[in-house]
Amino acid sequence: MNTVRGMSLIDVIVGTAIILLVFLSLFGILQASLRVSMFVKSESTALAIANNQIEYIRSLPYNSVGTISGIPSGTIPQNATTTEDGVSYGVRTFIEYYDDPADGLGSNDINGITTDYKKIKVVVTYYTTANQQRQVVLNSIDIPPGVETTTNGGTLEIIVVNATGAPLSGATVQITNASTSPAVNLTTFTDTSGIVDLPGAQTSTQYAITVSKAGYSTAQTYARDATNQNPTPGYLTVVQGQTTSSTFAIDVLGQIKMQTFSPITSGSFSDTFTDTSKLSAQTNTTASGNTLTLSDTSGSYASTGTATSISINPAYLYSWGSVSVSPSTPSGTSEVVQVLDGSGNLIPDTVLPGNSTGFSSSSISLSGVSTTTYPALELKATLATNSGSATPQLSSWGVSYTYGPVPLPNVAFTLTGAKTIGTTGSGLPIYKTVVSTTTGSTAVNSITLEWDSYKLAVSKYDIEDACEAPPYSLSPGTSLTESLILGPQTTNSLLVTVTNSATGAVVPGATVTLTNGSYSSTATSSSCGGAYFGSLSASSNYSVSISATGYTSNTANNITVSGQSFYGASF
Repeated sequence: MNTVRGMSLIDVIVGTAIILLVFLSLFGILQASLRVSMFVKSESTALAIANNQIEYIRSLPYNSVGTISGIPSGTIPQNATTTEDGVSYGVRTFIEYYDDPADGLGSNDINGITTDYKKIKVVVTYYTTANQQRQVVLNSIDIPPGVETTTNGGTLEIIVVNATGAPLSGATVQITNASTSPAVNLTTFTDTSGIVDLPGAQTSTQYAITVSKAGYSTAQTYARDATNQNPTPGYLTVVQGQTTSSTFAIDVLGQIKMQTFSPITSGSFSDTFTDTSKLSAQTNTTASGNTLTLSDTSGSYASTGTATSISINPAYLYSWGSVSVSPSTPSGTSEVVQVLDGSGNLIPDTVLPGNSTGFSSSSISLSGVSTTTYPALELKATLATNSGSATPQLSSWGVSYTYGPVPLPNVAFTLTGAKTIGTTGSGLPIYKTVVSTTTGSTAVNSITLEWDSYKLAVSKYDIEDACEAPPYSLSPGTSLTESLILGPQTTNSLLVTVTNSATGAVVPGATVTLTNGSYSSTATSSSCGGAYFGSLSASSNYSVSISATGYTSNTANNITVSGQSFYGASF
């Protein structure tokens, strides 16, 4: 007998899953095929647009072959947009004269004519369905009806180099001139030699040039105006039959990060035992009435008791100072103080000798306690008595420390570069880069700048210390972090930075003496090598003397102090 078996639910689910997988695979293949088809179609369309543009240009009279506001000028837009099948295509056209090397180049040209024919470049840009930019580029030439042609103009040559003078290719060069007819407004790019050659430029004294590149500084010509009466460089002049050549230097931008801080200052923790708010733990002790004593129960003091302070954890801790204690120990009583870390563990004797047995003195030095290992401390007092009628007392205890530097927000400052773009009528320099800003609410500001040497001016404060004193030398593509320690502003001040002349390293701990007539003041150089002198009189007759162990003393004379001043002294 034959048995007919139907499909179970599992069979249906498995079969459906297989069909779904096959469908999804086919759908993915279809999608990929459509993308490839659209890509091929878009590329073919872009190629056709570029080819049509080339053919159109070549059909024009030779004298009309040029771009609107370009060099040579003509009737063809430099930039245009067209849409085909819902896809937008950008069309950029470059046309320039070309000096054929067959008859010599430049000044070596046999007949002196460097505008032999015109080069045409058409770039068509579009985006794929994946939003990726694609380009089609076609090049051609257009030869004049005769053998060669002259232009009744001159040649404009723009040379672009980096900070070291090496040629920079791919830089954007914009040339504008509103005084010519038609006006010039041309954007082009330097070749592999960093050069843009533009034969056929109309004679004029008003060619404005701007050179740039993504991530680089900018260089340009400047107009003469009421302020900048001697621009450097000024607008370029093209003379008939001659080549006007000008070099512009740009390079990768750098960054200066400014941070501002208040100076290291003294701080302290203290407790006069008016209550228990500054105690974290107590056993058989009482804190009230400005004293810490053993607890009195039923008219008799406890034989022993302890009290531990809250954690002393200063922000921006720089160094620990000392513990101060004000004890009173009547006959038959005793009191010792121990120092704990922030977690309540006893600091070992290897760090603080004698701490395991405790200190009965009124002052305990913490100079050997590392702030890195021990960023927080606690004090523990142990009181004891041999008589129930007497108790030791503590009227106060405390810890001294120094803290800082502390971020100082919203400090106004100005960075001024050394490069100039001209002078005023009276000969005063006009600086290319002047940035006035603040360190903001975070006390930090990073400024993108071109390579240069930058002077610094800070408003409403004196620079009391800096690990690198201004001016700041910024190289292309580099970053500097400058930390300033600021104090109250005085009319005239001087920051002396002491360095080793052989290595350039700063010298901390040097003795620095500043004198001027009857004035004399001495300071010790910081870890950054700085020694600050404030509230000075403006003068050009200051002397700086420096000395340090292992160095030969040195003195420099005729140092000028006017406003916020800086001086580098070395051994």
